[in-house]
This record gives sequence, C-alpha cells and structure tokens, in this order.
Amino acid sequence: MPIENIIPALIFAAVMSGTPGPANMILMATGAKLGFRGAFPFTMGVQSGFFLVLAVTAFGVTTLMKGVPGLAPVITVVSSGYLLYLAWKIARSDPGSLSGEHSVDALGYLKGLIVHPMNPKAWLMATTVFAQFTNQSSPAWEQWAVMCVVFIIGGFPTNCMWSWGGAKIISAIQSRQKRLIVNGVLAVLTVAIVAYMGISQVMA
Repeated sequence: MPIENIIPALIFAAVMSGTPGPANMILMATGAKLGFRGAFPFTMGVQSGFFLVLAVTAFGVTTLMKGVPGLAPVITVVSSGYLLYLAWKIARSDPGSLSGEHSVDALGYLKGLIVHPMNPKAWLMATTVFAQFTNQSSPAWEQWAVMCVVFIIGGFPTNCMWSWGGAKIISAIQSRQKRLIVNGVLAVLTVAIVAYMGISQVMA
C-alpha cells in the first residue's frame, strides 16, 4: 500500500466498520444479551469472518459471481436468511441470564465467523478498499495482509464499541420486560437493514 494511502484507509475502515449495518446490529444485540465479555468470542468471530471476506476479494474469487448469471441473487437470499435467523434468535432470547454457558455456546466464535461472509455490506467494504487503497501490482497475499492490519486497527475497535454499547444499554435496564423490548427492537432493526440491503442489490 502506498504510504499516503495508510491514513485514508484507516479512516475508511473506522467509518465503514462503525456505521450501522447487519453485523453491528447483531454485535449490539449480542452485547446486550451476554455482556461485553460474554460477547467477546462472538465479536472475535465477526472480525475473523471479515478477514475471510478480504481474502476472497484479494484473490479474485468474487469475479465468479459476476461471471455466473443468477448466482449473486441466490447468495443474497442465503446470506440474508442467515442474518435474519440470528435476529430471530436474539429477539426470542432471555435477557435475564447474560452470562449463561448455553448462551455463550449459542452465540460464540463460530457463529460470529459466518456473519461477515453473509453480510452484503462487508463485501462492498472489501471490494472498495482494495480498489481504492491498494497497489494492484503487489501480490494478492500482501494486499490481504495489509488490509487485515488496517481493519484490525481501524475497524475492530468500532465493532467492540457496538458490543459494549449493547451491554451498557441492557445493564442500565432493570426490568426484564423492557430488556425483552430492547432485544426485539434490535432484532427489528437488523431485519430492516438486511431487507434494505437485499432490495438494493436486487434493484441494482
């Protein structure tokens, strides 16, 4: 990556990772359900999943979607379905046991790992960052490694902030009924964002 692109790339990573999207809504809801520490494995999984998206983008596998007609809508439907499944799981979860062992297993590292590969926003971020900030003459593995570092520094802290924010919101609410309402609202917001991004892709 050219030196002059480092700061803009870090800003891009922070802004894009910090703006509302399916992953951040789910991170906030997971923080509300498990607390910040309990949700940390899930948060780590989400970050690792984005490294997978960066790898696929860097090595050019995304050209397959452009070359095979009808593949992109199928992927959109499948990915949206998974994110909606997580939203449903959050909406029906019991917020009374934030650190239960079963809850941590149910929303742990592996569940988080799949979030970004199923997230249309993540693919948009990855393709944009490679197009705008990398040296295309560099080896793909080098571009990928640099972008992983960029998103660890610029993006991971903002992901943690969403999870931390969810934990703080739910910890401030003593009523179990109101906690259930918060979970439901976060789930509805997730559904709305997933639907918006899915419709945008279909209409594009």
